[in-house]
Amino acid sequence: MTQSISHAGTLPRGSRLLQWLGGPSATANSTRAWLILLGFVGLVNLFISYVGAGLQDDPRAVLFSWPAIATFAVLGVLGIVLSHRTGFPAAWDARVSNVQRLLIPALLGIAIGVVQSALDTQFHWTTLFAQDASVAFNAPWPASPLFYTAGAIVVEVFYRLLPVPLLLWLISNVVLRGRAQTQIFWILAVLSSLLEPADQDLRELGHGASLTLVAPAFVIDLVLNLAQVVMFRRYGFVAAIATRVVFYVVWHVVYGNFICAC
Repeated sequence: MTQSISHAGTLPRGSRLLQWLGGPSATANSTRAWLILLGFVGLVNLFISYVGAGLQDDPRAVLFSWPAIATFAVLGVLGIVLSHRTGFPAAWDARVSNVQRLLIPALLGIAIGVVQSALDTQFHWTTLFAQDASVAFNAPWPASPLFYTAGAIVVEVFYRLLPVPLLLWLISNVVLRGRAQTQIFWILAVLSSLLEPADQDLRELGHGASLTLVAPAFVIDLVLNLAQVVMFRRYGFVAAIATRVVFYVVWHVVYGNFICAC
């Protein structure tokens, strides 16, 4: 035993890192999943660079650049470390079934996407966006599934993976010394879920849109983000990302590319 420990200590740093990544800890489990997801984002970046398919002209494609991916990698790992200090399950936790991790999020994403799409036929949000931005609302087919899957991975860093565990750790673990974690989580769940609708939907009020038009969109986006943060807390961040990926497929790909053609 002494010899094996001594030998492990002489391994190159890179080898020790790979050994840790292959280990059983919750942090290693989540880090592996995160690196795989970022690898997919990297493939989308290569697709945009060498194939394009209309995505090369989309200003949002900068989110899939190599410097952006490197930044997301660091911020995501920080969020992962803090998530496992505040009670979140590992990304591919053996105690979480694939029904919980993938099927339930998929059903939530489908339901919210169908409601969003149905409401757009009445409120015509996509038309309003196109008029304001002078660009198509949805990324073009057939590249849209790649674009929106990568987008769902990227936005997770800003909306949940980093801010919720970071603030939960600072407030509950550091300031309150481990107390009131559940209560603080739910406060952060609501506040973090307001980020996207406040940024994307309330902005339209300043562009002349009516409250009647903006309010339903705000509520749907709030419900989506609340569903994701609950999935994150119960089943890990893969479940949260899966919820948004399926929502995007319904809203941006099926409805956006083939029904409203917007």
